[in-house]
Amino acid sequence: MVGKILKAHGTAMILSRGEEAYEVLAFFQPVRSKSWQYLEGNYSPLGEIPRGQYVYIGPTEPAAQAGDTLTVDGKDYWLRRAELIRDGSKPVYCWGMCVEKGGEDNWGRQL
Repeated sequence: MVGKILKAHGTAMILSRGEEAYEVLAFFQPVRSKSWQYLEGNYSPLGEIPRGQYVYIGPTEPAAQAGDTLTVDGKDYWLRRAELIRDGSKPVYCWGMCVEKGGEDNWGRQL
């Protein structure tokens, strides 16, 4: 079911790991915190969230991994964290947190 939703409504992006690159359809949304508990919040009048962190929800194959790069609309993002979300033993989707490469990292790491 999640795969069908991603295929119908996901954004095309490139998932890169070393020399490998995969085109995937996924959701990519700005968030205010390191945790997915804060997906909702107060947006600025222009609809921006100023912290520069993004949640990734994508396919299980290829599954994103921490350290991978996502290229979305010509910008590169670094996956700080990624994990498979499962229903029992079956992977359902991959969830991750990203920051823009070359930008300021609010988690204490130079990008």
